[in-house]
Amino acid sequence: MLISLQADYALRLLIDVARHENDGKPLVTREIAERQHIPRVFLTKIVAHLSGLGLLETHRGKGGGVSLGKPPEEINVLEVIEAFEGNLAFNECTMDPERCERSQHCTVRPLWRAAENQLRHFFRSRTLAELVVKSELSIMPDMSSNGAASPEVAKDLQIEKE
Repeated sequence: MLISLQADYALRLLIDVARHENDGKPLVTREIAERQHIPRVFLTKIVAHLSGLGLLETHRGKGGGVSLGKPPEEINVLEVIEAFEGNLAFNECTMDPERCERSQHCTVRPLWRAAENQLRHFFRSRTLAELVVKSELSIMPDMSSNGAASPEVAKDLQIEKE
């Protein structure tokens, strides 16, 4: 299973908006495209889709742009991924058991279901707000005088190990 560029770009777009949104002023998509290295035509389509889902708000005219449609603490990674990929699944039989005559007695199907559930839980438990903090830490890591990672950086490293 590969996450599409569209879902990846959408997540990067949302993180960028959350990081740079200040004083309620919308962000210009051209600037987001440049910062995130996302083709503007592609970004426009992603903005339209995210706006339709209520994750972004668009503002027209002078001073227009995009802003978050809800607080970053209320946006989880799973909803962004599934907005572009549909339900996460490793195999068709986990989405629709009727597709396989063996699904009732299959020993592999429960394995796929368990893995999918863990992956969904992992992505659902990660919020946009958490990713914003991590993106800020990756730009300027907070290191103690002895070179050990701060608790925030250590938590970030733990997530990578999971």
